[in-house]
Amino acid sequence: MANILITGAAGSIGTAVLPLLRDAGHRLRLLDVVQPSGAVEADDVRIASATDLAAMRDAATGTDLVVHLASFASERGWRDVVDVNVESARVALDAARDAGAAILLASSVHAAGFVPSDEAGEGMPRARPDTYYGFSKVVAEALGDLYADRFGMRIVSARIMTFGATPPTARARSTWLSPGDFARLIEASLSAPPGNHVVWGVSANARRTVSLEPGRAIGFEPQDDAEAHVAELAERLGLSSPDELRPVGSDPLGGVFTTAPLGEPM
Repeated sequence: MANILITGAAGSIGTAVLPLLRDAGHRLRLLDVVQPSGAVEADDVRIASATDLAAMRDAATGTDLVVHLASFASERGWRDVVDVNVESARVALDAARDAGAAILLASSVHAAGFVPSDEAGEGMPRARPDTYYGFSKVVAEALGDLYADRFGMRIVSARIMTFGATPPTARARSTWLSPGDFARLIEASLSAPPGNHVVWGVSANARRTVSLEPGRAIGFEPQDDAEAHVAELAERLGLSSPDELRPVGSDPLGGVFTTAPLGEPM
């Protein structure tokens, strides 16, 4: 049982994993600018910005792991991604360092969005961001390198792919990350060794195009597979058969983010 601080706890990912972590016996401290809808009486809830260093230091005190989810979750203008995504990553790292806690940084597939899907299967590809949003996640990963090397911190930078209770799109047949598997990644981060470990936030999908090996190196073994949901997905998309679900092929990992207008909210 661990003490875990989750920033951005009111977001879709935080809300989905809170009950799973509670069921596993962990004590949760939640921080967001609004009341998390998934909070319960047993949680320690802090209403504050993840860019507020004093509030973050106070919230991280006594924790074993900081799970840093707070950020804009899609493309925004330059100033927004710098002021929120980049600044909150620096503040979270400072707070975790001062608390002696490990930290899981929510990076994104969009940090490597221009990598062709059929070239992403070996190890961990270098950063090739597809948007300002993706760039902000590259910066977070680089800050993770800096803090791991300078302070000996234990850091996991998770390049989250397509999160949801079930695969939401045909593309997600390859890229889906289930709530259960993200909870497993959080628990694996508790015992990660010193260093900044860049891993894929993805489930054990039979059609995935990225490697599970970086995650396995820190003890992350996903269990869920999008194939269990393909019939439901095909029906939801109005297809006559799951065979009509288009494979990812050589498309860039970032999908439509690679062609969306730069700096315009999505």
